[in-house]
Amino acid sequence: MYDDNFPTKRYNLTLDFVKQHISKSDKILDLGIKNPLSELLKSSGFSVSNTNGEDLDIDQSLILETKATVVTAFQIFEHLLNPFQILNSIKAKKLVCSIPL
Repeated sequence: MYDDNFPTKRYNLTLDFVKQHISKSDKILDLGIKNPLSELLKSSGFSVSNTNGEDLDIDQSLILETKATVVTAFQIFEHLLNPFQILNSIKAKKLVCSIPL
């Protein structure tokens, strides 16, 4: 299904974490375009929608308008000029994020 570079271990650890802390009845907004991790979450029964590739430093409208109760941001904040602006826009009850070390 995926090539040898697919981070299976990291994705499985992330999936295990999500299963422990997020209910499958929650609506999740995943910051970033559709990706293998968001697809894995969907195939595991989570309700996930993604942002559409807009520049989140400029346009936070989807974040502001979402009815999602959880926002996920896996490996995206390090790509933003001003992550605080995005963090300040999130109104969901939960935020689950990761950044590379």
